[in-house]
Amino acid sequence: MALSQNDTIQRDAVQTAEQCSVPECQQSSTAAPSLGRMCLKHFIKASYRTLEELNRSTHTWSVGGAAWDSARRFVQECVQIATSFTQQKIQVSNLERAQLVDITIWAAELGHRLRRSPRNPLAITIRLISEMPGQMWEEETYTLDLSRHGARTKCQHVVKNDDVLRVVRLDTAEQLNARIVWQRQKTPGTQEIGIEFL
Repeated sequence: MALSQNDTIQRDAVQTAEQCSVPECQQSSTAAPSLGRMCLKHFIKASYRTLEELNRSTHTWSVGGAAWDSARRFVQECVQIATSFTQQKIQVSNLERAQLVDITIWAAELGHRLRRSPRNPLAITIRLISEMPGQMWEEETYTLDLSRHGARTKCQHVVKNDDVLRVVRLDTAEQLNARIVWQRQKTPGTQEIGIEFL
C-alpha cells in the first residue's frame, strides 16, 4: 500500500540515529527531513529560528508557490517531531518540555494560516471588547498582520482559545465578532493572539 506524503514525513520524523548531525554534538538524534538529524537541544534552537523566519515572510508567498509549499511541509514535520521528542524515552527538562509545546502551538498556528490565505503586515488600530460574564473589558490595540479570514494582534488581557471578542476597527467603526484560535506570551503582561473572523 502506498504511503501518503504525511505518512512518509511522520515515518521519517520518528527514526532515530546514533548522534546529532551538528558538529561536535554527541547526543542521539531524531531525523528531521527539513533540518537533518538533530538532538533535542539543536532541534529546539533550529525550530525557533526557522519558525521566526517563516513568520516574517508569510506575506511574500503566493498560495501554492514553492515557498508556501515548503513552509507547509516544515510546519507539519515540526509538529510531528516535537511530539515525538516528548514520547521518546529521553530526559526532557521542564523548560524543554515547555519549549516543545510552544513550538507545537506556533507551528500549528502557522500551518493554519498556510491552509487559508496568506496574511499581510498591516497595522490597523482596533478595540477588542470582551462581553463574557465576569470577563468584561475593553482594550485598544492594533493588528500586526491581516488576512481575509483573521488577524494577529497584541492583547494585555488574559484570554484563552475559543473565547469570542468583538473587534471594532477605529478608523471606520466597522465591527465584527472574532474567535481566538491561538495565543502566545511575548512579554510579561502582553501576548500575541490569532483571531478568526466569524
